[in-house]
Amino acid sequence: MTGYDYGNARLRARGAGLLRGDQYAALAGRDGPGLLAALAATCYRPDAARDGARGPVEQIGRMAHDHLVAALAGIGGYYRDRAAGVVAALLGRFDVHNVVALLRARHRGATADAACALLVPVGRLGAETARQAAGEPDLPAAARFLAARGLPDPGSARALLSAQRRYEIDADLAPVEEAVACSAWDSQIATLAAGGPGASPALAALQREADDLNLLLALRLREPAAGPADRAGAAYLPGGTVGVPLLTAIRRAPAPADVLAAAAPARPAWRQPLAAWADGGDLAMLHADLDTGRLRTALRLLRRGDPLGAAPVAHYVLAHLAQARNLRLLAQASAGAVGHDEARRHLVAPA
Repeated sequence: MTGYDYGNARLRARGAGLLRGDQYAALAGRDGPGLLAALAATCYRPDAARDGARGPVEQIGRMAHDHLVAALAGIGGYYRDRAAGVVAALLGRFDVHNVVALLRARHRGATADAACALLVPVGRLGAETARQAAGEPDLPAAARFLAARGLPDPGSARALLSAQRRYEIDADLAPVEEAVACSAWDSQIATLAAGGPGASPALAALQREADDLNLLLALRLREPAAGPADRAGAAYLPGGTVGVPLLTAIRRAPAPADVLAAAAPARPAWRQPLAAWADGGDLAMLHADLDTGRLRTALRLLRRGDPLGAAPVAHYVLAHLAQARNLRLLAQASAGAVGHDEARRHLVAPA
């Protein structure tokens, strides 16, 4: 018994909540009403039949969100011992997303309802605690409320407390977000690294994600809009396999071709997306290409992983994240925001 067996068995029984490749083929290329009608023949059927007052894009976005929450809520309770900590780390990304969304809402003065509609309460931060935080009068009060409850995790709560003190002086949101994200990522990496061989596939997936996000940050800092203060304060995510010296070299590379020459040997999977970017693409296109390639690779490798380790639960979480992304892409294509062929190119079915 590994601590994973019961939970992994439960997740295998819930596989019907994931769409297959042939179902995506039937969804692609439709307009909004047609996409909603096609979704009614899938696991999204109950959601497709309600909330007709919203436009198709907003309705499909809400369906993707609600299905993701329903798929992930409570799965941490299926695991025990060290496995429970590993699964909590895998779900920690949602706690970070939720804490940052709440802090942004208080920074911008958004209503509690608007703030809570963006949340994915499937980890340590529950819906009721989130609503209380959203009702705090300002960002420092919300930060203190969350930190007092050890959110998003104890170490990141301490980083949040420190960052909110600076915010009270300069009202700059970015350092608060960076402090939370970097501390939480470090905690998640450390937990997976301590999880033993059973957690190593999940650790590798998180490390590659850190590398991709750090690459994008380095490239953003090359752009003319990034000033010296931005470059001096750059906060790369910890735990990746690509070190700061190489990221600095990428940032300082004089031309896109030099970026490609410096970066591709470190991560061969970067070569094709970076070549397209260097040939005149933009960072949004590169971000999408990196996400698509990373998700496909991770899902394929995790599906082959140890059935009594963390691979099945990591696959389950990433597969549902990919599915929510797929629906948003299809919705955008149905409204003409992206081309149908471009949306098809980025669809990621569970491997």
